[in-house]
Amino acid sequence: MAIQFISVKCPDCGAELSIDNSREFAFCSYCGAKVMVHNDNEHIYRNIDEARIKEAETERILRLRELELEEKENNRGRKSTLVAYGVALAFVLVGAIICIFAPLGGMWGIIIGAYIAMFTYIKSDDKKKKKSQYVSPNDATITAQMLDCSGKNYNSVATIFRSAGFTNVNSLPLGDLGLFNQRKNGQVETITINGNEEFEEGDIFPKNSNILITYHSK
Repeated sequence: MAIQFISVKCPDCGAELSIDNSREFAFCSYCGAKVMVHNDNEHIYRNIDEARIKEAETERILRLRELELEEKENNRGRKSTLVAYGVALAFVLVGAIICIFAPLGGMWGIIIGAYIAMFTYIKSDDKKKKKSQYVSPNDATITAQMLDCSGKNYNSVATIFRSAGFTNVNSLPLGDLGLFNQRKNGQVETITINGNEEFEEGDIFPKNSNILITYHSK
């Protein structure tokens, strides 16, 4: 059988050496240093590095997806705000016109329009304040993607919470599906944070809060 040689660089002097592939080590012919032909640690480190690269790439993709969803939610919120202000303005204008013929009825229209505008402003202001709050390294913030997750796959929802920084995310199968509702298998039923289902975008919780996701299962 023909002998196979591999090219190895000396770790001390940097000389290029040609060494029999069947040997575990050899000595540099220039400086006498011991040169390992097959270093298992290199493969271990290489595998670890590749795993870390894949993990970092996965986290990057999840973060980009989260930012994309957040931008869509922000656009939806801006559109809802504009619609609400439009409805409020319509009530005020109609109320002002009605005031000419029926002052009492027109005043009700103006009051309703003002109430809608005020309520919309307060909600928008609350969201801005929540987004500007300082979040400590031990806390995580509720994002728009974590709301109204009913019907979504529980694994996807759990990933969203984990990518936000929550460390204690658990899933509980309900075992409630029969023969005629198999399509709901894996879909989220409820999400609780420390036993409470009431939370809003911008709320801040400790990262170790108990996140429990219940989902429909066979």
